[in-house]
Amino acid sequence: MDSKAQPEKLPDTIPFQDEFTRKLMVSPKEVKKGYYLFKSRTGGFTMWFPKDAKISNMFYEKHDKYFESSRFGGVRKQENVTYAVDLVYENRLRTEDIESDLFLLSADVDYKGEYTKIEADRSTIYFAKNEQHISVKDKKNIVYYFFGYVKSKHSHQGVQFIYWVKCEDAARGCHIDMDKEEERSKMLMKSIEFHD
Repeated sequence: MDSKAQPEKLPDTIPFQDEFTRKLMVSPKEVKKGYYLFKSRTGGFTMWFPKDAKISNMFYEKHDKYFESSRFGGVRKQENVTYAVDLVYENRLRTEDIESDLFLLSADVDYKGEYTKIEADRSTIYFAKNEQHISVKDKKNIVYYFFGYVKSKHSHQGVQFIYWVKCEDAARGCHIDMDKEEERSKMLMKSIEFHD
């Protein structure tokens, strides 16, 4: 998308009203209800992007065509839920060492278990989940993590994917439907398509 496009002529949604995020959207047309198509600046992959999210330019980093790191997230106010997705894209030979990639991913989310292998058309997804209990200013909250490593079957490309969700206001509490959040995270992982 042209980052200079006039916001008033674009959808009145967060990805198109935020200048930095707009640069990474392919089109204002939804690919699925509530989702647009995001394209990495490396050109290495595309994936579905929620209409209530924006990319944090503070957490964005890119090196040539072989590495890109980003975070996007949003708030579902009616549910009192906040969420974010951390993505790390790599296109280099080291992505063939799946055990190392999973070790690094596990360390990032403090996970000690096994991964479930999910076969998609052009990629393999290694998926797991866990939760962490946190306390901020004497307010307890639970952060739920759904994460995986998405590896291309046809190239040295891979994406580390971490989706986390928690109550926005812990004092008010909220109900997080674990099955729906897991389904949402897997849908996003499966939507990742690698481009050579």
